[in-house]
Amino acid sequence: MKKVLLVTFSDNADHQDTLFGMYEEMKKQSTWDAYLLCIKTPKVELQMSDHTWLVDCPDRPGITKKTFDLLMLFSIVRHIQKERFDAIYFESLHTWNLPIMMMSGKVKIFQVIHEVIPHEGDSQVKMINLMNKAVVKFADTIVLRNKKYIQTMIDRYDISPDRVKYLELWRRYPEYIAPVHSGRVLFFGRINPYKGVDNLLEIVRLCPEIQFNVIGRVDPQMQDVVDQLAKEMNVKLNNDYVTDEEMRKAFINCDWVIVPYNSASQSGIIIDAYKYSRPVIAFVVGAISEQVDNHKSGYLVRAGDNKKFADILKKAMNLNIDEYNAMSRYAYQYGSKKYATPGAVERFVKLLEEK
Repeated sequence: MKKVLLVTFSDNADHQDTLFGMYEEMKKQSTWDAYLLCIKTPKVELQMSDHTWLVDCPDRPGITKKTFDLLMLFSIVRHIQKERFDAIYFESLHTWNLPIMMMSGKVKIFQVIHEVIPHEGDSQVKMINLMNKAVVKFADTIVLRNKKYIQTMIDRYDISPDRVKYLELWRRYPEYIAPVHSGRVLFFGRINPYKGVDNLLEIVRLCPEIQFNVIGRVDPQMQDVVDQLAKEMNVKLNNDYVTDEEMRKAFINCDWVIVPYNSASQSGIIIDAYKYSRPVIAFVVGAISEQVDNHKSGYLVRAGDNKKFADILKKAMNLNIDEYNAMSRYAYQYGSKKYATPGAVERFVKLLEEK
């Protein structure tokens, strides 16, 4: 039986959920023997076994004191060498990916790149650029989560086309959750410059009759805009750390999820919305149009047109119960078919076995 090591040193719950779900599904239905390497304190639930290796590693993706914990790093490498894996799959960028790639012997290396063009204004933009350039040199296959940026990846990093592969995102999926008709709209996720909180502020002001839940840690660059948001009567703001259960409740207790981003590669928030059967409204930026079945799983709006976004949101909030319930059900079915982990195993194994 061939063996694959699934790796993420990220503290990001989405990356963890992606790999943990694939590890569990491969145990059920794959001819490959899957192992998992991740951080010591994951944020999401994990089925532990002798194939799950949890390690105390540096924060992602920059350089910290722990980056130079060579005893731990070499211990990981020795474990990998001992198991003689056929493939190693890195879901996220990390400084330790590179030495592991270099010292793991004759094994096929896959590296996911989530941001082909790092978001302007992101405090980690320089580090992400450097990491992207480095992993391109050592990985056998670069995996992208959308089709839109394949040619950009090839051109920007001078990489041969046969080394770049597209693989759809996936997540663990719960059973269908019926709408609660709360009359609330959700903006969820870390509030970075590219997330469009400036757009959100204008949309909030254009929709005084709609209640908005805004949940996410604040990038210091955006604090002034968030302070203005906090003054709006129709905004409930939560900038604290949110647990998995609190996140689940936030999605369940809204009717619509909005994604008014200034830029994006693809959005994990859209996948989360579908998981909880909530349709979305999003600006057409990056590859987001690949994620929304327009007028069925949600609505797409021309980038930057906040007035149009607000108009569509108002119409969406006024759908009758039957219309909204149908859209909710479709969003779940569309997302489940496209993103649920059980259906992704075959695609993943096919990638591993490509010559």
